[in-house]
Amino acid sequence: MLLFKRSYFLYIACAFLIFSACKRNDVDKDLQAYLHAIDSISQQKPKEGLRKIDSLLEKKQNSKNRALLLFSKGELCYLNDKLIEAKNIHLETHRLFTKLKDDYNKGRSLITLSATCMKLNELEDAQKYALEALEIGKKIKNTRLQAKANNQLFNLHFILKDYEKALLYIKRCEELFTDPNDPNSIIAIKSNIAGVYLKLKQYNKALKQFSDALALGESAKDPKTIVSVLNNIGYTYLEAKRFDEAEKFLRGAVKLNQKIKTINGAPYKGLGALFLITNKLDSAAVNYNKAMSIYKSKNNLSEEVEIRDKLISIAILKKQYQKALNHQIIRDSIEVVKSKKQNQKLLYFANVNYKVKEKEIALTHQKEINKQNWWLGISVIVSLVLILITALFIGYNNKLRAANKASKLEQRLLRAQMNPHFIFNTLAAIQNITLEGNPVRSSNYIAKFSKLIRQNFEYVRKEEISLEEELVMISNYMDTQQLRFNNSFNYQINISENCDAKQEKVPPMLLQPFVENAIEYGLKEKKSGGMLNLNIRKKGEELLFEIEDNGVGRKQKKSQEKIAKDLHATDIFIERLQIRNKGEEKSFTIEDLHDKEGNPSGTKVVFKLKV
Repeated sequence: MLLFKRSYFLYIACAFLIFSACKRNDVDKDLQAYLHAIDSISQQKPKEGLRKIDSLLEKKQNSKNRALLLFSKGELCYLNDKLIEAKNIHLETHRLFTKLKDDYNKGRSLITLSATCMKLNELEDAQKYALEALEIGKKIKNTRLQAKANNQLFNLHFILKDYEKALLYIKRCEELFTDPNDPNSIIAIKSNIAGVYLKLKQYNKALKQFSDALALGESAKDPKTIVSVLNNIGYTYLEAKRFDEAEKFLRGAVKLNQKIKTINGAPYKGLGALFLITNKLDSAAVNYNKAMSIYKSKNNLSEEVEIRDKLISIAILKKQYQKALNHQIIRDSIEVVKSKKQNQKLLYFANVNYKVKEKEIALTHQKEINKQNWWLGISVIVSLVLILITALFIGYNNKLRAANKASKLEQRLLRAQMNPHFIFNTLAAIQNITLEGNPVRSSNYIAKFSKLIRQNFEYVRKEEISLEEELVMISNYMDTQQLRFNNSFNYQINISENCDAKQEKVPPMLLQPFVENAIEYGLKEKKSGGMLNLNIRKKGEELLFEIEDNGVGRKQKKSQEKIAKDLHATDIFIERLQIRNKGEEKSFTIEDLHDKEGNPSGTKVVFKLKV
């Protein structure tokens, strides 16, 4: 029954990780002041902050200043969910700080790399980077860096539901981090400890941690932090079924929110849950409605749906069936928004039915006024209805044909993307890792593989997805293929700076057939040293894609075995571009690469999309 969002604790942990004050050793003072000013600007205008950093990076900088500017850019990309860009930037800063022998900033890069990989569900890499940061922290005897690394390992094991280990790491973090000048980070740590105790249903221990956090918030005179802790204490009492205490703290959060003029629906939602459990239905409805009003103003549809479900239950319990029905209708309409085409189709048929009914009423009225024109009117109306029905059936039949064609294309695309050999070989590779006794690595690849399958089924029905989503999926696919072939090849994704992967839209699952061809018919034959490059550049209103490998080449592979065209999915790719009706299929080329001696040295696929 508890409505408390457990992810709150991980949010605080990330806040502790990213926003904690960081000293910059041996930094140019002017640059330090400038970066601090950019940090302040970026909280409200992230694009402005990125623009200022890029303008500095265009100028000549020494190695240390360039590394620090890139680090700040990577942090901004992470905080604005540009995860692939953030990861690539911090891999570069890690290399630069290693070259500069700057262990402290190298450790900071590793911490953000770990956090980024965790958001991308690359749990094995997240663990590797956090452990490396921990070793650096111990080496340079920097307790703050050690605390952050332990905090990352806590996050990892919390996600894996290994709560005993999560508790061990967050307590180590608490022991290491004792800076009295940063109470917010200490509050975050105590809240994370409380979060683990809640998972273990040790409510008294959770409440003790929250009480300590509340005392720190009051000492620091930070009302927003106090509100959060009051709310969490209220939810904890609610889960522990100590309803009087729960009400006391939740009302306290409401009052403080009103005092500091902060709009927050969580305390009202908690009070609604409390009164629903205690069968005070009127009070529950009042508080749920207040929470819903706040979530509606913030356009938080998922929270609104959840609260309307509760209001439906309350209305049914009170036998207010019409009110329950009204909530259900609104709830369903919110769900329908997520599928705009389906909604438009329903509205179309509703309008047709309404017009037919309207004409039937008009016919009856005309009959009463003038019986002499009755047969004429009937003939006109019947003719119109027949024409309308005929047009409707023709249109509907055309839509069915188009839908059938799209469905067949989807099925062919899925068969090409998820062929049985790939699935069985990947499962066998995961089984081998499990038998080797590496649960974190096994869990990571199971997560990648299941995410890949889910993405294939989810994206195949969409006309367009963001380029970032496409790249996350193709990275996930190539990581899985690396598992199959024991990392015998590497890959790199290069995106031009003027290309915003989050904003650009592309047809889904466009790159995987050519990446699969590069691996299966080129890199697979190489025992080591394989390389697959995916280059994406934006030129005017076009995106240029290049998929290049240094495999054995198509001619050599064709001499060994017959390559089926449908396995390549090239025909499906061309058909999909033709459906877009932009002439993009004309840009598609496949080039056989050769070395200086004329020997086959790989394959390059090139095509363009208009955006």
